[in-house]
This record gives sequence, C-alpha cells and structure tokens, in this order.
Amino acid sequence: MKPFGIWLSLTVLVFGACSGAYHLYLTQNPRKIFVAVDSSFQMNAVWQRVPATLTTIQQQRYAQFALVTEKTRIHGWSPTLQLGTLVPYAPRNFSKLESAAEYPEMAEAAQKYLITTMLDAAQMSKLRGWRMIQLMP
Repeated sequence: MKPFGIWLSLTVLVFGACSGAYHLYLTQNPRKIFVAVDSSFQMNAVWQRVPATLTTIQQQRYAQFALVTEKTRIHGWSPTLQLGTLVPYAPRNFSKLESAAEYPEMAEAAQKYLITTMLDAAQMSKLRGWRMIQLMP
C-alpha cells in the first residue's frame, strides 16, 4: 500500500506542476483571434444578434481579440470584444480583408472569424483561412 501512496503522490505532484506551468504559459502568451464584422446595409436585419455572436467567440480561454469591420478598425488586441455603438451603413466590400496590408493584426492571428449575412463563391474564394459565421435573417 505504501508504494501506491508514493506513486499517487508523485503523479499528482507532477501533473499539478505541469498544469500550473502550462496555465502560466498560456496566460502570458494568449492566442490571437481576429474578428471581422460585416457592417453593411444587409446586416440591418440581424444586427441585434451580432453582440451575442461576439460573446460566444469571446468565451475562448487564453485569447486576445482584435475587432474590425470591412470598413474600419474598432479595436486592436484586447481581452474582450467591444462592438461599441457601431451601426450598419454603406454597401458591403470585403477587399480590405483579403490581405494583411490594411489590418496588420490579421498576420499575427491564429484564427480569423467573419460575421456576415451572405457569402457568395467569389467572396469565399478570396477569404481563405477564415471561419465564416453566417447570420440568417
């Protein structure tokens, strides 16, 4: 019985030390998640569902978020997603999301999300590597 107690104590100690070290590492080096929200006229019908979608994305642990629209930057790396008082306006244009030239945060991101209402094949082919969240009216 004594060898089992020693083995169990060592196992718990090693597991606890490894878990604690990994937690500290992830806390100091969070994953970077880039989120783009479609803020075009077409989003008016589903705009009230965007904050809940952002909250769902934000529930990921050990992460920092950058939030933009297809037109402008909302905020850089932050522990929370804050949409603010943005309202949908103007036509849809995803050209700024095709390369990291406009938003340098895209190059640093481990994951990229796009929240929109409609995607066609031409737009999707230009946005490779994105996780699409389509909100249906």
